[in-house]
Amino acid sequence: MKKIFIGFLFIWIFLFSCIHEDFKTDKSGLRYKFFIENKDAAKPVNDDILVLKMIYKTGKDSILFSTAELSGSFRMRMKPASHEGGCIEDAFGMMHVGDSARFVIDAVNFYEKTKKTEAPLFIRQGDKIIFDIKLVKILKTSDLENEVRSLNHASEAEEYKLLEQYLKNANIKQKPEGSGLYYIETKAGTGRKAEHGMTVKIHYTGSFVDGKVFDSSLERNQPFEFKLGTRQAIPGLEEGVLKMKKGGTATLIIPSKLAYGFEQKGPVPPFSTLIFEIELLDAR
Repeated sequence: MKKIFIGFLFIWIFLFSCIHEDFKTDKSGLRYKFFIENKDAAKPVNDDILVLKMIYKTGKDSILFSTAELSGSFRMRMKPASHEGGCIEDAFGMMHVGDSARFVIDAVNFYEKTKKTEAPLFIRQGDKIIFDIKLVKILKTSDLENEVRSLNHASEAEEYKLLEQYLKNANIKQKPEGSGLYYIETKAGTGRKAEHGMTVKIHYTGSFVDGKVFDSSLERNQPFEFKLGTRQAIPGLEEGVLKMKKGGTATLIIPSKLAYGFEQKGPVPPFSTLIFEIELLDAR
């Protein structure tokens, strides 16, 4: 019996060693192995948009995310490394178009330093997350902007398809208000609540769903001041501010029907959903 046990132990150690020898270690500290590698194909650089097929799971094979569950293609913007020791950005930077690979990343670092959120309760120090990734395509920012513009110019139906994809990619679970506005409070205010007839002062950054900023009071260092209820601001912005107290911050996702609709307004094309990051500086 002892010999049988030793035999099984030897086999287990041998298999475990083979599995771990199958991985290589990058200079960043990232452990990886490629299933398909196209060394002559393009590699991404910062600000490229990556079209990916991806699944990641715990070391015990519990799936945490899969792009197969999404209705459209999954895209991420290439960014600099979010932490040392091997991160998801290091993984993307190693890949060529058409490559498929597996990466092992520290779970706590992924949640706290890459996603900038608390790790789930089931994650412990030392746990790993296994990523299986296929890099389908690389889009330059200008390519994505043209694609978004063509969709936005098409119709309200196309706008809502794009909005749905944005909400999925950004993992936004918030339900819209009855008007269609998405109001996401990021910091509760402690001062006076904004009400109809008041003059309010806000700082804001406005962007499209592709992330491109079209206007920012912060860049001008000039807050936007307007009187609520007098149509000095788009309806979605007014509705969002009316939910806030002085000192609060919020994200507003404003469909075109609460913004500029089918009209072209400066840099904003027809049927454009707008994302506003706002801070209520004053209400009087």
